[in-house]
Amino acid sequence: MLGFLRNWPKLSNVPAELREELEAEGLIFLAPNVGVVRRFSGHVPGVFSASGVSRYKGAFAFSAARVVATFPTRGDVGLRSIDCGWDVAGGPASAAVTPKGLLIDIDLRGVDHAFSGSMKLHYKKAIPADVLQALPRTTLRFPVEPVFVYRAAGVRPKA
Repeated sequence: MLGFLRNWPKLSNVPAELREELEAEGLIFLAPNVGVVRRFSGHVPGVFSASGVSRYKGAFAFSAARVVATFPTRGDVGLRSIDCGWDVAGGPASAAVTPKGLLIDIDLRGVDHAFSGSMKLHYKKAIPADVLQALPRTTLRFPVEPVFVYRAAGVRPKA
């Protein structure tokens, strides 16, 4: 049993540094090793998809200060689909925290004019009603960096 406890950080896909930051900010909810369904329909230079669906493992968390969701792709375990404060002013993406999980919808044209279509991410993890009530809000709009869209679509952008 002690070996299992010693290996606990290795069983979670939440980097230890991120976990420590969230705990310092007043962790409300943490969901490691969550199934993520990515739906991509549109064009990103290097890839076109009519209606591609892919599955990943990610994580999401809510602290008193922010909402964070990881979207690990090969070679980039620190990739985040959202990492912003609850008071974010706006952007081309929306996030909704529901009893069925975290839903992210990105208007790709709003991220970069070279992109078109949309990308939707569904982090599938039941969120208890008391957690939903503890959140400062359950919907928000936020900015997205083009590099995230490239990586999530499977394209490695040139540096």
